[in-house]
Amino acid sequence: MPTETTKPRERFDALDEQTQARWLVPAEAEFCEYGFEKASLNRIITRAGESKGRTYHYFADKGALFCATLERRVRHYDFIDQSRKAASASDAREYWLELTAICARLTKTLQGDGRLASLLRTLHREAAAQQSFAEPLAAIRGSIDDLLIAGQSIGAVRDDFPITLLTEVALNLIATLDRWFALNGSTLSEEAEAALSQRAFLLLMAPLLPPRSTEAMSI
Repeated sequence: MPTETTKPRERFDALDEQTQARWLVPAEAEFCEYGFEKASLNRIITRAGESKGRTYHYFADKGALFCATLERRVRHYDFIDQSRKAASASDAREYWLELTAICARLTKTLQGDGRLASLLRTLHREAAAQQSFAEPLAAIRGSIDDLLIAGQSIGAVRDDFPITLLTEVALNLIATLDRWFALNGSTLSEEAEAALSQRAFLLLMAPLLPPRSTEAMSI
């Protein structure tokens, strides 16, 4: 049971989903409309029909509210759980097929969920939003570490570089691709975006494949 020494976010996580939605539904609408910097915490509180004191009891600041809002939207799709299928693959072919499927599902998700796409655009565009989401991003980094280590164990991922370097390369490429599609995906038809997303996934694969696989791809 929450106590006075419990952190604000821990208090919020202890609430039921219906109570959490009092803040997160209007917060999502606000962040999607105004981005992070221009979003007004006061407007969110008013829309939620809550007091400032009660809001600060659950959120340290606007950044904490943005983090909770994006986490709620992402949680619906269980991408971390999906990545575990790739981590349990028995061979390199199955491993990369699972990751390709995850990429395709993500593209379809962003096409069908305008609010998630909007929140991700805010995350890519605004440094303050990125700072507020630092803890979940660290968890994603850990998941990628585990995924690449699993890939190395079956010969799907190169093992001639430190895993931390490979993770950094993967994260930078994922961020670049994600940012481009978040900012430009709306200009493409669904078919064109899906096809481009599949080709873009090869950019992510290339630096992670074992050297012999890279050489084979270039012939």
